[in-house]
Amino acid sequence: MVRFIAAITITICCYSSAVQAQAKPPSKRPVTPVSRTQVEDSPSRAGVELQQDPPNQGVQPLAPELEQLLRDWAAASDKIERLEGAHLRRVYDMTYEVEKLSQGRFYFETPDKGRINISPIAVTPKMVDQRSSGAVPTKKRKDGKPFELKSDQEECWSCDGLRVYEMDVAQKQARVAQLPADVQGKNIMDSPLPFLFGMPPEKAKRRFAMSLMRPIDPASGRASLHILPKLPQDSGNWASADVILNLKTFLPEAVQLVDPAGTKITVYSFSSLKVNENKFIDAIIDNQDPKTRYTPDLRGFNVQVQGSEEPAQIGEQDLTDPSSQPNPKLAVPAKGELVNVQGMLHSEAVIQLERQGLKRVKDDKEANSIILEAGPIAEKEGDVFTVKSQDPPAGTALKKGMKVRLTIWTKSGGNAKQ
Repeated sequence: MVRFIAAITITICCYSSAVQAQAKPPSKRPVTPVSRTQVEDSPSRAGVELQQDPPNQGVQPLAPELEQLLRDWAAASDKIERLEGAHLRRVYDMTYEVEKLSQGRFYFETPDKGRINISPIAVTPKMVDQRSSGAVPTKKRKDGKPFELKSDQEECWSCDGLRVYEMDVAQKQARVAQLPADVQGKNIMDSPLPFLFGMPPEKAKRRFAMSLMRPIDPASGRASLHILPKLPQDSGNWASADVILNLKTFLPEAVQLVDPAGTKITVYSFSSLKVNENKFIDAIIDNQDPKTRYTPDLRGFNVQVQGSEEPAQIGEQDLTDPSSQPNPKLAVPAKGELVNVQGMLHSEAVIQLERQGLKRVKDDKEANSIILEAGPIAEKEGDVFTVKSQDPPAGTALKKGMKVRLTIWTKSGGNAKQ
């Protein structure tokens, strides 16, 4: 359905799943926060559960208008290749009776790339007065007064299809996790909050209990959905979701998520949505380098790679096996040393080397310091156009005037590049 929320759910929910290797038995009342840690299995567990579930078991027929809405929503979402927009986020801490405000932009590109920037909103006396007077609706404390209003923290979450990045911009801290192969690509719909990913209606009905919060009124141009999880893999991440859907664009105007413990409510309101815009023109307008939109530049960050306690062990990975994706640690070299790009797609390898100060200049051999050379024909389809070897090797001290030659696995008819 709503694929563009992938900019949020891929980065936040799949990050948690990528770093959790130990599954815990589901309980009737899990208490995991909705967007931070997961206690269930890999996101693909939902897909496994559906495969083991006899067809139509526990599936109740929906009202005809809801059935049609789900079909229309899925069909519209299937046409989205790129989506971006602005968001306003409110996080309500029901225990401490605090409302935290933030805003930012999000980006999504099929099948599995997403980014969301979260910036705090400064709280002003006027905003507090508006809530106290009732001019701006908010949740009330037990004593009848509005929740305490605070600025949320600055964050950035990103997914480039292979890795998920969580960045604390102010502290210059970053955590990187490899996405399991079974949640890359279109299988991302089997990750947490998958009802937002254009899931076919029949599959959605087997995973979720869905209902209309009120009868659809075409004149209003909106539909309001209430969604509950059926599978333990989903209920371990969220207890309920409310979605306000625009019936003209079939894009959400707002999404409310309640965590399993019922102690946190997160509300996203969306605006300035752009569908299938030219990403290069978009990047100019947004003043953003398209190379770092999904694969962020982590120079100057203290990087923690999840799932590896011994960095030296990473070099043992067999990067010639297409089922073995590049490890994020390979793109975070020791300061002053050449990054390891072996096994990466040649385009990603160039990006990583450019971040180290090398230049790819196709028409000037003297200025060009990243040389791409056609290598042997790949025996495995997954190796085509990935880096077979690099010269000088990773770990070589960076120096002025250095040139790096990358030998690329090719397919029949491949040509050398300089």
